[in-house]
Amino acid sequence: MKLKVREAEARDLPQLKRLSDDLIAVDFYSMEDLEGMLRKEDDLLCIVVDEDRNDTVASFFYAFLSTLDEALEVLHVKEKPEVLQKLDGSTRVGVYKTTATAPAYRKRGLFSAFMKDLQPVLRGRGARMILTTALHPPGREIPTLNALRSTGFVPVSTLYRPWVGKKGYCPYCGQDYCICNAEFYIREFDEKGNGELDG
Repeated sequence: MKLKVREAEARDLPQLKRLSDDLIAVDFYSMEDLEGMLRKEDDLLCIVVDEDRNDTVASFFYAFLSTLDEALEVLHVKEKPEVLQKLDGSTRVGVYKTTATAPAYRKRGLFSAFMKDLQPVLRGRGARMILTTALHPPGREIPTLNALRSTGFVPVSTLYRPWVGKKGYCPYCGQDYCICNAEFYIREFDEKGNGELDG
């Protein structure tokens, strides 16, 4: 197994669509959505391929740059948390949105490595912080909890069933309209790119 990280290309999209359908929800992303991610300047669609298996896509990661107000809307955060009140809605932020990793490639640190590598990229493009929502299945631990903690993300608030209005079978709760909650996390940068912003 020889794993390599690179930006996604058009030829990879059918594999990304299959991963998304199988591991997130059927039609969570359409082919048009994925094609748009390749074209948009502020979108980052990265993949891990197994070079020993003809560049089979082992995992994909999607993030983008946005304004704070737009990011909160995309992430289903209905009220601006207290910790973000000091920031204008037009503040430039990064959003980590989605990942999917094929079962054979899990527990290899791919997600943690991506989250660590993502930070200087988004900061270099003007992001003041990274925002994300982490799925929290009923009665279970957040699947990405350790990776988020180890890469400097801190929990800000709990979101109650943020995806319940989006049709698509959820493999975590087993429902066609996901009833999982989510935790809203942020990773702030100071002026050196480390730690948190001054209040």
